[in-house]
Amino acid sequence: MAGEVTGAGIVFLHASNRSTDRAWSAVGGLPGARFAVMPGYDSTEPVWFDQDRWEHRLLEACGTGAAIAAHSFGAPVAMRAAVRRPDVVRALVLFEPGAYALARGNPAVEDHVRRVQPVLDRAAKLPPAEFAVAFTAAVSRRTIASPTRAGDLLAAERQRRLPGPWTLDTPGCIGVPTLVVTGGWNDEYEAIASRIVGARHVTLVGHGHRPQDHPDAAGVVRAFLDQT
Repeated sequence: MAGEVTGAGIVFLHASNRSTDRAWSAVGGLPGARFAVMPGYDSTEPVWFDQDRWEHRLLEACGTGAAIAAHSFGAPVAMRAAVRRPDVVRALVLFEPGAYALARGNPAVEDHVRRVQPVLDRAAKLPPAEFAVAFTAAVSRRTIASPTRAGDLLAAERQRRLPGPWTLDTPGCIGVPTLVVTGGWNDEYEAIASRIVGARHVTLVGHGHRPQDHPDAAGVVRAFLDQT
């Protein structure tokens, strides 16, 4: 998000494999919504991940102060931004946060890392289509056809350039009001939610890794922000 931004509101930070126009549903229509677009997810070419660059872009979108709603891979970035700049980040809403670093040792988390890390270790040498097939198989144990459409290949190239979220600098004690929303479908995210100190935890079932698509999600977020 370019240009000077002032005032309050809520800034939405997308995850690893969906650009802003596909990342959010009804929650993105909340009053004061703005959308942070990370490096390589705008009109530029995909780039290798740098947490400091993502964090800078996110804080830039917050202007003089805002709440942040982040999904999956974006959550650890938002969490560290809140710790570093509590004067700017007023509250956090984390949808299925990919804060894997906080839950190392949990059996479900360790199984995920064991499956996915070998694919990431060779990601730089894999073409996007081949990476997409291997990554999907490792993450979800599903077999997909090799993608051919330009949009799918672009998504694979973006994902290929990201590390495992367990390698991100991820604070467990954030210090600003925090709501964690999980989908109740995956032990990994439930374990992660339990490790975020002081956070309120709400479960919205039926939408898998995207609880923001639940019809009650916007109301839950609005109520939380009203309270804070």
